[in-house]
Amino acid sequence: MTRIRFSRKVCMVEFTLKGVRFRLSLLFPAMVVIMITLDPTALSLWCVAASMMHETGHFIALLAMDGKPKRISMGIFGVRVEQNPAQRLGYAANCVVSLAGPMVNLVSFGVLSCFTGNEAAALVHLTLGAFNLLPIEPLDGGQALYSLLALRYPEEKAETAVMLISILTLLPLAAAGFYLLIISGYNFTLLAVCGYLCLLLLCKRK
Repeated sequence: MTRIRFSRKVCMVEFTLKGVRFRLSLLFPAMVVIMITLDPTALSLWCVAASMMHETGHFIALLAMDGKPKRISMGIFGVRVEQNPAQRLGYAANCVVSLAGPMVNLVSFGVLSCFTGNEAAALVHLTLGAFNLLPIEPLDGGQALYSLLALRYPEEKAETAVMLISILTLLPLAAAGFYLLIISGYNFTLLAVCGYLCLLLLCKRK
């Protein structure tokens, strides 16, 4: 049964299809129109496309592992696939699902580099894929690392190890972001991302 609901407060269209909840922010198509208008190079659109392909990789892997997503959301920050906690996958399957997204980006990088010559689009895929493979818990690499460790060690030890590795990875990244801000005078993107990831780690720890 399919149910469609419109929410005026958050400009969101929600519907359920075969037990999967879909959420579409009406700001998403508006954002695409703005990007097309303001960015003649279409680089920002490649960023959105790379993000969507990334999440599609997670989605296909989840289905291949006999999993069922709980919610698929499409908003101004891209597409997000959330697993159904009632259908929890094993650690090995979770590792495959976590790595599927970055692998799609890295394969796309290879194809674009070798066959199209579109270096800008290829770089977007490389950056997104490589960044998500970092062993930081909120990212795919950190989730895959946790799944691998949990296969051999108790969950509590695996969580502690991933938390420690995440912090040790974030420290040099934050230092690099601070250095980039100083030499550029305005580029705070990497530092902001590090701050956001640190905030997620603190919230999970609490």
